[in-house]
Amino acid sequence: MSRLFFREAIARAIAEEMERDPRVILLGQDIAAHGGSYAETRGLFERFGPSRVRNTPVAEAVTVGLAAGAAAAGLRPLAFITYIDFLMLGLDPLVNYAAKLRFKSAGQLSAPMVVKATAGAKGQGPTHAQSLDSWLMNVPGLTVLAPSTAGDAYGLLKTAMRAPGPVVFIDHKRLFPLGGVVPDAEELIPVGSAAVRREGRHVTLVAHSYMSLVSLEAAKQLAAAGIEADVIDLRSLWPIDWGTLANSARGTGHALFIEEGQEVCGVGAELAFGLQERVPGLRVARLGTRRTPVSASPVLEAYAIPSAQRIAQSALQLLARNRSVETAQGSL
Repeated sequence: MSRLFFREAIARAIAEEMERDPRVILLGQDIAAHGGSYAETRGLFERFGPSRVRNTPVAEAVTVGLAAGAAAAGLRPLAFITYIDFLMLGLDPLVNYAAKLRFKSAGQLSAPMVVKATAGAKGQGPTHAQSLDSWLMNVPGLTVLAPSTAGDAYGLLKTAMRAPGPVVFIDHKRLFPLGGVVPDAEELIPVGSAAVRREGRHVTLVAHSYMSLVSLEAAKQLAAAGIEADVIDLRSLWPIDWGTLANSARGTGHALFIEEGQEVCGVGAELAFGLQERVPGLRVARLGTRRTPVSASPVLEAYAIPSAQRIAQSALQLLARNRSVETAQGSL
């Protein structure tokens, strides 16, 4: 095992896949000599040359469209979108072409491409800090991945770059400078596999990406109050690992879904309903960013997005609310 920064784990995964498969090409803004906006492609331009590491204009529709066409023609492109906010400009080639190509061609064509989009709030204001993960879960034909650790970034990205159809790989700005353990030997992580980060018996906390780390901090606060939380890191937003979620929920009877995106039509809304169908009697709550654009002000940004303290408070409220319901039902 080696200890790498999150961004180094991404660079290692990309380099290994480029060595393994000459069809892999990179497309994106400032990814060549500059080394990427988050230094995740540093050294790749010098190593693989301009024919395989190509800068694109500041035009996300062009970047995704080029990737979709190259994939349909037999290459395996990895397209970089610096801010997921601007993936909206590339949704037409991603949603209407790449995600549906296999279906429209009766399986004769495919688009084996990866779009790596960076999400999350980090002091950059309302149009560079959104988490639009749930938008992508809605599209048939897309696989959506969101790692929280360096090891998962390495294993999931390698899996994504070998996948037969389009994958959206979502990382978070606050993860790039964090370190983590990465296996020295190649280790792929299958899609649709969540990870249990902490075990507990009172409440299940379900999160992904950076919110998984914040949820672990919340679990420590809950433990100090005598509440032990199961912390589930989704890793894969679609497909969903319903088995791991259901096993945890059956044991705790309570589930809190945490995300940095909006609660309305969010990841937590889908998971809460889907898990209640699978675990009758499950008591649920969700917590996301407050219903406001994320501010560039550090104070207002911290107020908007879920913190460890807010997560812990929401979990306690979920448990207390349901104890009150049980008491009321018992008195009838």
